Amino acid sequence: MRKLILFGAVSATALTIAVFVVPGYLSKTTTSDAGSCLAVPSTSDRCRFEGAPLEMAGSPVFVEKFAHAFLPTSKELIFVDARGETWTAPVQTLTDGASIPTIFEPIIGDRQSRDYLLAAALHDAFCGVGNETLSTFQTKRWEDVHRMFFEALIASGTSPQKAKVMFAAVYLGGPRWDDPARVLDSVSPADLLQELEWCADWIDATDPTPDEIEAWMQNREADLIAGTAVAPVL
Repeated sequence: MRKLILFGAVSATALTIAVFVVPGYLSKTTTSDAGSCLAVPSTSDRCRFEGAPLEMAGSPVFVEKFAHAFLPTSKELIFVDARGETWTAPVQTLTDGASIPTIFEPIIGDRQSRDYLLAAALHDAFCGVGNETLSTFQTKRWEDVHRMFFEALIASGTSPQKAKVMFAAVYLGGPRWDDPARVLDSVSPADLLQELEWCADWIDATDPTPDEIEAWMQNREADLIAGTAVAPVL
């Protein structure tokens, strides 16, 4: 297994050697990214932003349990995804330009790169801390909001491989509202980090579609919640 090094970030945790096998539900050969910004031509009227670049103005806002400041956006940001659905981050959306949980920094690296700002602000408008009073907050399914984050990353120029790992991170560690059976709050940060490491290795090895990444998560959740998850075998 590769060392926990991805996009220039190195984990301080010692790693063990493991053998990987692609589970049966993921072993099919799939190369289609239909319905994703990965397959939308640059001349399309989809996978585009209105209101970019992101503009923020006003006094920094500090949110409980977060050491860093959040800033409010000063104009509306709109994203049209590959399916033609419109996503809006209203004026005064609080964002720290990240969205990825801090526990995943050893794998993701810099969570606040300029490449992520647009996707992060849109994601924050729908589920970010401090935005509970926005008209957009938790008005979509959590799975769709996290998938939108991936599509916005691709549309803003993030490399597909990195966007896929970031999508896995936010799907795994992001909020899951109105879905108590699938909430992962009881899973320890160490177990979440280990699961993302395994998933990142699998993404490196197989270059899965976004749908296959979702299938990975869905099929491993029960063991993750039970504390019985083990390394899959590639």
